[in-house]
Amino acid sequence: MIVRSLIVTLYALGGILFLGGIPAAAYTPGAQHNYTHEDGMVPKDTYQYSLWVPEDYKKDRSYPVVFYLHGGGRGRYHPDQGKRNMVSQRLLDNQRWSDAGYSGNAVGQFGYLHVAPVKPVARWNPAQFKRLIDHLKTKVNIDEKRLYVTGFSMGGQGTWKIGCADEHGEGYQIAAMMPLGAWGCKEVQRGTTAETCRTLKTAVWVLHCPLDHVSRISEQIPLYQNHLDCGGYGRFTMIPGRGHISRPPGNDKEAFSMRMAWMLSQTYGTPFNYCVELSGGVIMEVVSGKRPFLGDTSKYGFFEPGSVIRVSAPEKQGERPFVKWVASGGTFSDPESRRPLFTVGAADAQMTAIYKGKPKLTVRGGGSVPLQPQAGQMVTVTVSDPESPRTAQVLHWTADGPIALVQPHLEKIRFLMPSDDVTIEAHWTKIK
Repeated sequence: MIVRSLIVTLYALGGILFLGGIPAAAYTPGAQHNYTHEDGMVPKDTYQYSLWVPEDYKKDRSYPVVFYLHGGGRGRYHPDQGKRNMVSQRLLDNQRWSDAGYSGNAVGQFGYLHVAPVKPVARWNPAQFKRLIDHLKTKVNIDEKRLYVTGFSMGGQGTWKIGCADEHGEGYQIAAMMPLGAWGCKEVQRGTTAETCRTLKTAVWVLHCPLDHVSRISEQIPLYQNHLDCGGYGRFTMIPGRGHISRPPGNDKEAFSMRMAWMLSQTYGTPFNYCVELSGGVIMEVVSGKRPFLGDTSKYGFFEPGSVIRVSAPEKQGERPFVKWVASGGTFSDPESRRPLFTVGAADAQMTAIYKGKPKLTVRGGGSVPLQPQAGQMVTVTVSDPESPRTAQVLHWTADGPIALVQPHLEKIRFLMPSDDVTIEAHWTKIK
């Protein structure tokens, strides 16, 4: 009777008891649980961390894990100092539909585990990260093909370092990573060929403010471009505004959810799930394909090449009648149908419903071909020579209109002309 009472008490406290080799619950479903050096639950050579487990967690199911790496500052010495971040803030109400990355349209989505490790003022270390994964595996059931890393500032640098030490280095597999305002990117060791670059199986989405006075974008862009040049897949978002910031100002909730969903759609060792974004219509259904992820708004989704989806556009936009569908990649069964099938290609795709009328393109700081494109035409915009030497400046483009620039750092960019007016502007930032 005494032993039974003790077992019940330890379960209630979330402690660990080994009886016949079976561990008691070492976490609190629907809450964050701390693992510290002080309580002896984490070895001294392993990061302390907080773990968030969904309230409906089931032990017979493997779960994806989202790791958030904090920035430098004064360091963190206890998980309580690191467990509040942009991911955990969206989880703690235990309502699945408010989770970052949730989609009511994604079949088979069961939530994810969230881990926030902490460390003193020092660089993030891949070997310690691997020990963290090994420790985590003793507590919860994780899907080792669906590990995701994001972080801000020094945590952004750490995101790159973790991603560059994958299965060929430390033995783990990062399906997708999202460096935010990454600091000190010159320190990141990267391969320079397809044989030596270790991020080629990892999807990368970078966010960085070009006017960040702490983390230099002049160090971030070469690291990201190196990933692309070696054959990697990635997206880049320029954060508007000024300063050392991790995401766009204002209400970023929907866009943040989209970025998280993009991460959660990726599985290591399989073809990438490419982003399909719609303007002027929605995705009605997924007809075929492995591991499809249809976004919560139905205006975007992430799909393997060869997946087939059905899209739909209104008969009219205002008084303008529907004309056809166009896309930057992939193929339509019948582009003049308002509800055609679309086969996804091996790249991100912009998809636009074209309505009768002539839109206007304005380019500042460059020139376009064609000069005044028709709706649905592919446009190439090339930057003009800056007043100061290129080597002393960093370029980025901004767009005002219903288009997404996924590589805004390039001197030559391409996009589909929508049915609405678009303004494209080149910005040069001096390297300090």
